[in-house]
Amino acid sequence: MRTKKVIPYILILPHAVFFGVFFIFPLFKSVYMSLTEWGLFQGMIKYVGLDNYEKIFDFSGYRSEYFWKAIWVTVQFVIYSVPVLVFVATGLALMLNSKKLKAKSLHLTATFVPTALSVTVVAVMWRWILNNHSGLLNYVLSFFGIGKVPWLTDLPWVWFSIVIATVWWTVGWNTVILLGGLKKIPDSLYDSAKVDGANSIQRFFYVTLPGLKQVMMFVVITQVLAGFGLFAQPQLMTGGGPGRETIPIMLHIYGEAFNPSRPRMGYATAMSLITGVIVVSVTFLQYYLFTRSSKEDRR
Repeated sequence: MRTKKVIPYILILPHAVFFGVFFIFPLFKSVYMSLTEWGLFQGMIKYVGLDNYEKIFDFSGYRSEYFWKAIWVTVQFVIYSVPVLVFVATGLALMLNSKKLKAKSLHLTATFVPTALSVTVVAVMWRWILNNHSGLLNYVLSFFGIGKVPWLTDLPWVWFSIVIATVWWTVGWNTVILLGGLKKIPDSLYDSAKVDGANSIQRFFYVTLPGLKQVMMFVVITQVLAGFGLFAQPQLMTGGGPGRETIPIMLHIYGEAFNPSRPRMGYATAMSLITGVIVVSVTFLQYYLFTRSSKEDRR
């Protein structure tokens, strides 16, 4: 009997060790580091208490201004990119799910291929396409009498560039997820809607969208989380410009942690923890709103 009681604990032991080593320990280590002043290449670590957090919430200081500006830049990216991504992915999923479409495997592969590329390759490729002076897009536009557009240097074009590159890179994965959701909607629901006289638009709003609600919740939540991890696209495409208009929070944290003149690892860790709290709060808020909406639909 004792052996049977011990076996479950033995089975979960590897996971518990993994969780402790790669999550619990780094978390506590990060909390400690956020209370210190450490320059990465400096051997001595100085305990400074809550000074790093005071800098973040001292709204009169430039460090606080840069931090909250970077948070706002990240939120802007999420606001601009997530709706576009969901719209495009849904449209592609509907197209791939259509019975009239031929060579579905070829179209699906073409849609998914960008996802297999690294973000560095994607950013460099789109930087070449959107280059202000010698970019392919401006070259094509010149044939229509349109002057050079500052895709990578001026607002609002920099946001268009970052969003279009990100959507092109990630839309394939989300299309596959939404396509899987479409496959699970019974054909009988569409047949019943047709019998009741519903046209294609009505079937989309009253059958397709409700059937995709849970899948869309997953897509939106994961893409918001991914949006807060924005880094390589602005770093390689716009350099964070113009000014600090496209420096997201991850790029700002990286810049503080590995500043060539004076690395601030402790301060960067404090910013990371505050950002983590914000991201977790946003995720739970999204989950609460989606689940609440689902419960109301069932009534």
